Amino acid sequence: MSKVSDDEFDLDIDVNEHNALMMGKMHSMKKDGQHSDLVIKVVSEEFLVHRNMMSAGSDYFNAMLSHDNLESNTGIVDMKEVDVNSVKVCIDYIYTGKASITLEKSERLLHVAALMQLSVLCDKIAVFLEAKLDVKSLLIIKQIASMFEIQILKTACDEFALTNMGAISQEEYFNELDVEFISFMVGSKNLDYSEDSKLAVLLQWIKADIGQRKKLLVEMINLINLNNVSSRYATFLVENESLCVESPLIMKLLFLKMTEKFGVKGESAKIPANASEFNTFAVFDKTSTKIKTFHSEQNEWQELKNLHDSMVDSLYTAVMVKDFIYVFIDDNRSVYRINISEPDSTWTRLSDQQCDHEMYLQAAVCNEFIYLCGNGTLEEYIISKNMWSVVKSEKIVLMYCTLVGFQESLYVIGGYSGRSLASVNRYLQQSTWSSVKAMNVPRQIPAATVYRNRIFVAGGYGLGSLSSSEFYDAQTDSWTNLASMTVPRYGFSLCTVGDELFAIGSDKVGSQLVEKYSFESNRWEHHINIPENMNIAPLASLAYKLPS
Repeated sequence: MSKVSDDEFDLDIDVNEHNALMMGKMHSMKKDGQHSDLVIKVVSEEFLVHRNMMSAGSDYFNAMLSHDNLESNTGIVDMKEVDVNSVKVCIDYIYTGKASITLEKSERLLHVAALMQLSVLCDKIAVFLEAKLDVKSLLIIKQIASMFEIQILKTACDEFALTNMGAISQEEYFNELDVEFISFMVGSKNLDYSEDSKLAVLLQWIKADIGQRKKLLVEMINLINLNNVSSRYATFLVENESLCVESPLIMKLLFLKMTEKFGVKGESAKIPANASEFNTFAVFDKTSTKIKTFHSEQNEWQELKNLHDSMVDSLYTAVMVKDFIYVFIDDNRSVYRINISEPDSTWTRLSDQQCDHEMYLQAAVCNEFIYLCGNGTLEEYIISKNMWSVVKSEKIVLMYCTLVGFQESLYVIGGYSGRSLASVNRYLQQSTWSSVKAMNVPRQIPAATVYRNRIFVAGGYGLGSLSSSEFYDAQTDSWTNLASMTVPRYGFSLCTVGDELFAIGSDKVGSQLVEKYSFESNRWEHHINIPENMNIAPLASLAYKLPS
């Protein structure tokens, strides 16, 4: 009990308990028809309700019943062209604050909720639809988002489509997608899909209705950067694709590509079902001086490429951009690149980093840039120009943090400034910084990856090595804790492989143990042990898509 004034004391009544009690009684009255003074009719169904309750819960009814009209005079509201079950759900929501839904009923319920101007319920339905977003449901959810002008849901559908274009192309509804959506997907600068794959998707869509769409080919092919189409795929198209052969403009461009590697027989473009759905992971083994991939089906390691000599005894990190692996070495600022799709390719040295970086060098890909961070400095590499520049970081701490590219922004996660940091900062181009919600756990040198429009972070160093993990949802600007890894780790790699996260390597404990997080079971579990005769670079493990 607290004193309000000399004569009055606050009784400290639990407001939530009181409100729940009152709502419960009102709901019981509605079910019994007690004191009802309004009837909502839907076809032959009648709902006995209370004017004050409906007016308080719905702006639609408040406006209607505040004026002298047929409804307010008769006490009867006749709702037409609405689903009766959805009306019942919305009325029950007003009385209880609760509602349930299925994907199949979501459009009808959203229609009624929007009509009744139940903004909170509409927002909850949108959150539900985003959580249900997958390859099968994309089209219906995209249609709902457009119908009701739900911008957040539209954006989620677009981002999902860009990272799942290959899987979408295998669905029955793909051939019925409109020209605007196809143009959006194949014209995107998303680095997860090669221009080969985008062109293959475009040709598939054109051929599904060749009579109507053939005339669109020349216009839409301008959305593809043909300069980045591989010589192998260009050769295949010239030899096998009649649609391309019939266009002098396309043939001219493809022949120019063929001259890059004259005489090599082509293969059709392989479209990955999901840009995040790589089949395995690759590690840099300093013992064998090879990049190796683990094949789960055969339960064996296979060699992918030789390491460059400078990678055997150095500290470095690596990223993958399309068919290229980029390696950034701490010791001498050197940068190397190799094309893993070309059997005879070798390492090429690129422009050196501008800055000296300490151990735990971090790298991430965002838009058409690769970002590198370490020793308090952030620099960006312009891939197309083979050129480096230092990013102005203002007061952002760039010691022992990690980087991840997400939704066209670079995120700088955690770090150290006399203590471990939970801070997360977002960088846009032109030196624009903003902060987002801090992590639940302060972390130095954690590992991070992106899956299904969320940032996942695990491990790092706090008061000791950490095993905890959590994810960031940009839509709600919030972090949610996940299960902990089986061992604590820092200075390691986190790779998204299909619907699982793989924690690979570590500076200390667990350096030979690979564990995975399954979204289906919501837990981390042992996957494999890296052979004792392998010595991997812990910050250079990559998700890798296996060739067909």
